[in-house]
Amino acid sequence: MKKLLLTLFALATTSFITLAQEGPTFYAGLQIWMRYTDLNPGSAIGTEESDEALDFSIRRYRLGVKGNPYDYLSYNIQIGHNNLSRYAKDQPPKLLDAYVSYHYFPNHSVTVGKHAWTGLSRYAAPSTFAAVGADINYAATIALNLHDDFFRRLGVALHGDINDLNYRLVFSKPFSYKAPPLSNYAQFSDQPTSLNVSGYFKYQFLDHESQSSAFSPWTYHGKKELFNIGAGWTYQHEATQSLSTLNDTVIHAMKSFAVDVYYERPSGKLVWTSYLSFLNHHLGKEFIRYIGANNPSNGVVNTLSLNGKGNSFPEAGSGQIILFQLAALKQLTKNAIQPNLMIEYARFKALDDPMVLFEGGVNYILDGHKSKISLGYQNRPVFTDDGTGAKESDRRHMVVLQYQLRI
Repeated sequence: MKKLLLTLFALATTSFITLAQEGPTFYAGLQIWMRYTDLNPGSAIGTEESDEALDFSIRRYRLGVKGNPYDYLSYNIQIGHNNLSRYAKDQPPKLLDAYVSYHYFPNHSVTVGKHAWTGLSRYAAPSTFAAVGADINYAATIALNLHDDFFRRLGVALHGDINDLNYRLVFSKPFSYKAPPLSNYAQFSDQPTSLNVSGYFKYQFLDHESQSSAFSPWTYHGKKELFNIGAGWTYQHEATQSLSTLNDTVIHAMKSFAVDVYYERPSGKLVWTSYLSFLNHHLGKEFIRYIGANNPSNGVVNTLSLNGKGNSFPEAGSGQIILFQLAALKQLTKNAIQPNLMIEYARFKALDDPMVLFEGGVNYILDGHKSKISLGYQNRPVFTDDGTGAKESDRRHMVVLQYQLRI
């Protein structure tokens, strides 16, 4: 950790000394959670089965430096981590971003290194510090923390604007990881060798969004007037694997496609923000991801559901997903409030019933995304297999109170 911090400081200091007139920009971010969770059946807290949990955690923290030492070149180096909790108290900072961008034409760049540039949809690279809710949605990040590292991969990205058309075309290599034993159902390959190729194109009818970051904000709080229509894809020839009826290993490709619409514009005394997307994932036989962000449980005492421990639920998988978001910002005397709602509806091939997720809440905005308090509520489904199929058997909820600081 010390070497990483010293390297970050040395790079920034060198840039400042050699090009003082364009010194580096330091930035930091912090999200603190207090949360109540209605746990999935059979979840454990410590070694005992529990139905509920009240916990405190550091959802995310970031420390970074970025700059433009030349007109044609910019860089970004960022460290940080997620989910510092009672189960992970000794997580040291890890290198998240380390890339340079070469601006070969006005509004056109190529980025190389470890970065989050990717295709498919607007929120395949979601901004975690410019969210509408207390947390982000993972429907478009199907390889999260398996073939990528907090959305990041090593690769090359071409991105820019052609008049009102914004594009990104990305070639990257997936990370390997320790996979569970093979089963009859597709799961990510533990030694991926294929190139991941993705792209995303959006037409910007009103204001244009910045190309300085790979991450897309969920709201600008009315600072921009936006109406964008986008479409994209992700393809990886050897992505998942499963066992055949003869116990042979079968390799499956990742084929994902998405279309989406994003709209934000002031109307009267309110700023309306809305988002609608359709995603189609195909990753092999009954592939599904059960995701429990910042999980408050450390295991399962009794396997009573397909969801697994804590707050996990089936958020992405082979099948179709519709994601809808709506928020309205109301300016107060000094601050602002922003009620919000998000619904995810999915038909996964591994489940017999549809997966429906409800999330909502309100933001109390002190200074944009730099200082805000968020209260979020989640209602998620629990699936069990009673011998006739994987069906919804219950619903559980979670409440999160978050404070966010960005400097």
